[in-house]
Amino acid sequence: MDANKVLEGKLADYRRFTMTLIILSGYLYIGVLISIYEYHSTSYYYLFVLITLLLSTAFYFVKKLKVLQQKLREE
Repeated sequence: MDANKVLEGKLADYRRFTMTLIILSGYLYIGVLISIYEYHSTSYYYLFVLITLLLSTAFYFVKKLKVLQQKLREE
């Protein structure tokens, strides 16, 4: 029972962290759009790298979430 509570806690944490990363990526993407169309600047390229990094980390956590959910179902 204690192991199930630990897994449920990890699942909740991974869900929250994934949503935080996706929201942060959305805000950064909006910043890129503003930078491109409003200021006509080319300093937005580093944000594309950061957005890609954040989304790939979120994808990693989604994969980890699926594995943990499967473990929880088996127990």
